Amino acid sequence: MALVDLARFDAAVFDLDGTLVDSEPAWEKAKRIVADRHGRPITQAQMDASVGRSMDEMVAAVFAPANRDAARAIELEIFAEGETWLGDLRQPIPGAADFLRDLHGRGLRIALCSSAPEYLIRDALAQLQVLDLVEVIVSADPLPRRKPDPYPYQLTAEKLGLPPARLIGFEDALPGAQSAKGAGLFTAAIGPAATGAEFAFCDLQAADYPDLRRQLGM
Repeated sequence: MALVDLARFDAAVFDLDGTLVDSEPAWEKAKRIVADRHGRPITQAQMDASVGRSMDEMVAAVFAPANRDAARAIELEIFAEGETWLGDLRQPIPGAADFLRDLHGRGLRIALCSSAPEYLIRDALAQLQVLDLVEVIVSADPLPRRKPDPYPYQLTAEKLGLPPARLIGFEDALPGAQSAKGAGLFTAAIGPAATGAEFAFCDLQAADYPDLRRQLGM
């Protein structure tokens, strides 16, 4: 396998949940609590389908809100519930923070493109002790089009002032990888599921950060 030359990129764009931190236990707990509160039990299939996707899709499927305002109120309720559990349940992905620091040390600018609200993104980056290295943060939460639509990554490239082809994006979930690839980024899928056939459209597939480092010659 030919190594990927990092010199072809000016910036690295990271997803957050599942890529840098594992916060899914906190979000699963929050979704179940709010679903029970509204008398809308959520199935495991619905929970699995929501991983890596924006909160609005899960809310529409589970809660069937009457209108956009009602849907947004439920989203904010889940975010607030999630915040109460993230401190205890969110864990760093092994090797993620050091990998981000190494890319920054090699001269790549660092950006975040996540579906989480910006205040939770910043909190996670502070936990990883990399917040000061991140130049651009794009939260897809308030955007009119979210992952897997390319728009969040298109906006990230715009904020960086760089063409998408000069960016390398790191994603663990299919919707995020589709968003990055659709926007024209060199897309690296990383994580236990990332080596599967459904991620074959990505430019690089790695099971974990040591595997990713090998493929990048780091």
